[in-house]
Amino acid sequence: MKKKTAVVFGTFAPLHQGHIDLIQRAKRQCDQVWVVVSGYEGDRGEQVGLSLQKRFRYIREAFRDDELTSVCKLDETKLPRYPMGWQEWLDQMLAEISYDETQQELTFFVGEEDYQQELSKRGFGTVLQERKFGISATVIRENPSKYWKYIAQPFRRQFTKKVLIMGSASNGKTTLAKDLARYYDAPVSLEYAREYQIKNNVRDDELTPKDYYYLLLGQYDQTSKLIDSNANRGLVIADTNSLVTKGYYDYYMEAEDQEDLSGETFDNLFVSILAKEKWDLILFVQPVGSYVNDGFRDMTMAEDHIRHSFSQHLDQMRERYLTTIPLVYLAEDYLGNYEAAKVAIDAIYQAD
Repeated sequence: MKKKTAVVFGTFAPLHQGHIDLIQRAKRQCDQVWVVVSGYEGDRGEQVGLSLQKRFRYIREAFRDDELTSVCKLDETKLPRYPMGWQEWLDQMLAEISYDETQQELTFFVGEEDYQQELSKRGFGTVLQERKFGISATVIRENPSKYWKYIAQPFRRQFTKKVLIMGSASNGKTTLAKDLARYYDAPVSLEYAREYQIKNNVRDDELTPKDYYYLLLGQYDQTSKLIDSNANRGLVIADTNSLVTKGYYDYYMEAEDQEDLSGETFDNLFVSILAKEKWDLILFVQPVGSYVNDGFRDMTMAEDHIRHSFSQHLDQMRERYLTTIPLVYLAEDYLGNYEAAKVAIDAIYQAD
């Protein structure tokens, strides 16, 4: 007896609740389902940062625990554009799913009558499925925060607005990050270094090159987990990032004997992690507040000229590595910085 195989194909930019429902209903009417992720260079998915490869990987991730759902990708770059090239497209798609007509009975689950007609006249079974949720990938791309709950979990990281708050120590960054997170009901990634120092009972000026290695990895991992968490509803705020960690490394390790970790190795790790961070807005807090001794801070940084010098160093690094990211300097009092930060975030993020 032939194995009943469902086929669901599409761009999936992004995969959403309607797609998932279609795939799972198709699976339950057959023995298995193939999800064919299609696209080409410069397609509508790639225009919002969702390349064919990324969509393929994200959908694989979404169905990682479903042994009856298989996922493949179909690169249409060299094929004629729809509605031309149906036969070439079909031949390539059948090859991708290793179709054997002696062993499989295919049924295509589609959402367009044109697709149904083209496939039916080529001898394949089809099921026309109406859209149930009143949503589409197009409307999601236009306003992801409004339709956030419909976006499949792996794809949410692509549409998350990520706000970085940076600056020198003891200028209100952490309090600002917490206040903004509370106001927007958003997860906040606080400074991992402080947690690390408390756990290991080590001060700023006692950190070794190896410690900074762990700080880079720890901060990135912490922020990444928040982006992928259910607490993320489209906005994530971070108190610091790898660039700030690199700034402190430069300040404290410049004259150190780096036997545990060479400067070159650290810099390579820094560049690698920074390339993975994707920020939508930087709020740069200027050193205008008083310097507070929390028991772990290096109090030599309490001197105004050192704080300003370090802040300038961070800004120079930002110009070198993150010059294309929208930037707002916060140099008012605590209330003024809070209000200015809200205005900046509202310009890039509109909650439902």
